[in-house]
Amino acid sequence: MRGEHKRGAYLVDLSTAVAAPPSPAWTGRILHVWPDGRCQLVTPTGYAWTAAPGDLRPATEEERAAYDAQVRGIQRERAALYQRLRGGAGS
Repeated sequence: MRGEHKRGAYLVDLSTAVAAPPSPAWTGRILHVWPDGRCQLVTPTGYAWTAAPGDLRPATEEERAAYDAQVRGIQRERAALYQRLRGGAGS
C-alpha cells in the first residue's frame, strides 16, 4: 500500500457508508499518507479524519466533481458573507 496514494488525491472511505438510513461513503482529499497506508482525508467542509487503507478506493469522476462543486459553493458563500460583513462594518 505504501506510495499508492498521493497528497491531494480523491478517495472514498467505504467505512463511512451507512445502511439505515442510507448514506453514501464520504469522499475526501488526501492531506497526509502514513507509511502503513493510513490516510488523513478532508471533506469539502474541512472535517479531517483518518481512514484505514483497506477501506479506501479511488473516487469516481462524478464523486470528484461533486466534491469540487461543494467546495466552490462553500467558497461562494464565504465570499458573500465577507462582502456583507465588510459592507456592514462601515455603516
